Amino acid sequence: MGVPKLRIAYMGVKGLPSKSGTERVVEAIINQLIGKHDITVYCYADYTPAGTIYKGVRLIRIPTPKGRHLKPILFDILSALHALFWGQYDVIHMHGVENSFTLPLLKLRFKILSTAHGIPKGLPTNISKWSKTELFFIKVANYPFIYFSDCPTSISSIDSEYFYNRYKKKVPYIPNGVENNIPVDRDAALGFIKNLGLAPNSFLLFIAGRVIERKGCHLLLEARNKLNLDLPVVVIGDMEQVPEYSQRLKNLAANKQVIFVPPIADKGLLFGILSLCKLFVFPSIAEGMSMMLLETASLGIPMVCSDIPENKIVLGEHVTYFRSEDHNDLAEKISWALENMDEVTRFATLLKKLITSNYSWDSIASKYELLYQKLYKNASSQ
Repeated sequence: MGVPKLRIAYMGVKGLPSKSGTERVVEAIINQLIGKHDITVYCYADYTPAGTIYKGVRLIRIPTPKGRHLKPILFDILSALHALFWGQYDVIHMHGVENSFTLPLLKLRFKILSTAHGIPKGLPTNISKWSKTELFFIKVANYPFIYFSDCPTSISSIDSEYFYNRYKKKVPYIPNGVENNIPVDRDAALGFIKNLGLAPNSFLLFIAGRVIERKGCHLLLEARNKLNLDLPVVVIGDMEQVPEYSQRLKNLAANKQVIFVPPIADKGLLFGILSLCKLFVFPSIAEGMSMMLLETASLGIPMVCSDIPENKIVLGEHVTYFRSEDHNDLAEKISWALENMDEVTRFATLLKKLITSNYSWDSIASKYELLYQKLYKNASSQ
């Protein structure tokens, strides 16, 4: 008897095609399952334009009002109501603990697998991406995530351990992954950096989907200013999320040796730029399991990154770490890396082999698929 073709719905993401964040994770999982299962994704109407076609995936666009707080809540509620009244699914895969408040509703009809993509653990509000109200809401949402999911999972082994210690329930750890053949368009990237007045191997690089404080860009700019390097910094990402923080970065970049670039949706171009940098700096103060970090490592790019546990668990000893939130230590580590590029490049080569061997999306998607099938079989036997 063959593997059953399942009807799987994905919730808790903005939509497809992905631009950054959790959407990239869901897109990677789906790409491994297309053709094997019937797949539906609930999307923000303003994220996934009308008429969007994505590889045979059914895209359900949910119109929502603007607003940081009201928009995601209404999106989750309307998505859940649509599924309850019109959805025909064998499994729903909910992404994000903060979206799990709708699980008691969804549980009325569906088997549910949920995935935590990082949870706040003691971060001050100014660094966390969540406000005090949102932090309280997420803390409350932990309960439906744990108790209304048929199978809660986490991309972070640290968070899995936290859930077990706090709620005495096992939460399987399934990491994020990398594509076997990441697109790298060096020709387009060469033209792009030339327009910025840059040459290959002549700039430091920072990339984030959203340039917010917990991503640590300020630490890089402070470190560079301390070193007084004649080496430009390129910052790629959305600077509009937190205007006050963006202004702080612009003040740090007043010497005009920092180039701010809006988000780049073309992955081939983005990874091409990454392949041309002198050094990639990943100064995040908090992460679940960063796709950007994994992809950079899988391309063998020399890097310096923060020593938060989430990074060290993935990268091991094959990278140059600095003390998180310490721009003075970051300055020292950048200086050391630039003076020892042969050693840093050797680290990057070793790390590339480690990441591509242990974090491929085909094997990771298979783990999710096995869980989907287990939930389906359990439902069929009831």
